[in-house]
Amino acid sequence: MHIGPRFRRVALGLAVLLGAGTGASAAEQPAPTVAVVWTAAGAPGDVTREGAAEMLVLLEIARLQNQGAQAGLVAVGDRRGLFPAGAEEALHGAVLRGLPVVKLARGGRVLAAPHGLFLDGGSLSEEEAARVLRRCLELYGNLPATAPDRADGSAPRDLRERLRQFQNEFTLAASSRVAVR
Repeated sequence: MHIGPRFRRVALGLAVLLGAGTGASAAEQPAPTVAVVWTAAGAPGDVTREGAAEMLVLLEIARLQNQGAQAGLVAVGDRRGLFPAGAEEALHGAVLRGLPVVKLARGGRVLAAPHGLFLDGGSLSEEEAARVLRRCLELYGNLPATAPDRADGSAPRDLRERLRQFQNEFTLAASSRVAVR
């Protein structure tokens, strides 16, 4: 049985889509939970809006992690897939704690992050990206958590390998979508 997404509007223009899983019997492991967060389309440099965006992203990350099950986040940024600086740092920290983050851009292409830890959802919709992320979590499991302050600034090999597996699934899903058109 598929349970449709619920929308919850949050103050200051940031909206959160809570994606419900497909349901599972008590004997099975619960379906992975994926949440979708959007950045506010506001005035750059508005400190209040930027702080609120960071706080709301942090709250959504905490909600997902407190569920204790497999979880991931789809982050829909501006036309380059970006969030305000504080929210970007929160998303980066989430990946280092084992929560995969898929970036999408409104009407554009996702700008690659210098650390390379975000998954690129390409031209997928929020719903498609959430579905692919759930599938990745079911196939490959959670991301390994790692220390945020490595001396060379890089992520460990096991984290990068798991992200590569996830990214392959997103690349395949996006190419299938283009082929169908």
